[in-house]
Amino acid sequence: MREFYKNINDALAMLDGLEKDLNLRHLTPNELKVFYTIIVRSECNKFGSNISDIVENSGMSRSTVYKTLKKLSLEGIIKLHQSEEDARESLVILNN
Repeated sequence: MREFYKNINDALAMLDGLEKDLNLRHLTPNELKVFYTIIVRSECNKFGSNISDIVENSGMSRSTVYKTLKKLSLEGIIKLHQSEEDARESLVILNN
């Protein structure tokens, strides 16, 4: 069991280092959760994730996700594009 906790500690230290290197430390816990959800969803769909998928997979409310996406967009972390398939939906794409 001790090894298990050591592995978790190592993973958390690595994640902290990544957040520092990527200049993400200013993000709130909710913003980080949405950001990480976008990353995971982006691996599933290279064309972007729709906001409904992000809401569903993050476990957060739609209004919280929308506010967070707006902030991430203003910071240039993500891009929002209107879906060609459904004009009511926006696609979220990580900014390169």
